[in-house]
Amino acid sequence: MRKFIVSLGIVLFSLSLLTSCRSEKVIEVSNQAHSTATPKTGTGEAAPGGGTYLNEPIPTEVLNLPLVDQNGETFTLESLKGQTVVITNFLTSCQEICPMTSASMRDVGDAIVSAKASNKIKVLEITVDAKRDVPSRLLAYQNLFATKNWSLVGGTEAGLAKLWNYFGAPATKEEFSESDKASNPPDWQSGKLVSYDMVHANLVIIVDDKSIWRWLDLGAPNVGSAKIPEKLKSYLSADGLKNLEKPEGSSWKVDAVYSALKDITGVSLAK
Repeated sequence: MRKFIVSLGIVLFSLSLLTSCRSEKVIEVSNQAHSTATPKTGTGEAAPGGGTYLNEPIPTEVLNLPLVDQNGETFTLESLKGQTVVITNFLTSCQEICPMTSASMRDVGDAIVSAKASNKIKVLEITVDAKRDVPSRLLAYQNLFATKNWSLVGGTEAGLAKLWNYFGAPATKEEFSESDKASNPPDWQSGKLVSYDMVHANLVIIVDDKSIWRWLDLGAPNVGSAKIPEKLKSYLSADGLKNLEKPEGSSWKVDAVYSALKDITGVSLAK
């Protein structure tokens, strides 16, 4: 088990990262003025644009976990070494936050293409729901969006569990009651009642071209005026519609991702 103790301004919280490949350690995050995007390993530093800079080499066993994208192409994080990778978590059956996460990752992917930086930066939205989020469903979900400049990613249940345990966002299955099934909107693809959710922390991270975990931000995405597909908007629950208007609690914007990418890669993305 690893633990991050994060102190940003008046906010103090801890994020426990469960992993079999790292011993327990505490990463202290300072709220001092920004000096570098590369703090010492085992420490963190408040990023000027939001989130926290880290310097954590990712274990080989995590880098080599098998992944598969919406087109059925298999790969690993190790195979992406040489590129900086933006990663966030989601599931296609989410009715509260994930459609906004996807809209944000779409915008980041579009900005990367506009900056002609696709060979340097890749965007991965990796599911926490291996059972339902097979490539055909991931592709159908992505096809709801006008542009497709980011990857939707699945994998095995064991592999995804290990991946998200390492990054501090393990997911747990929560069965819906019969009344919840009836009151929630039906599935956007099948039209059937949705039987369960995967409860998870929301985060966005950046892994650099040397496979070092360099940045983290927590909370729900704040999409502002960005649009989400109408089919996904109609799929949102009552809480999801509230989160679309204004997420509760901590949140992040794509501007924070752009700022961190500029510091880490030198690439400026349009805001």
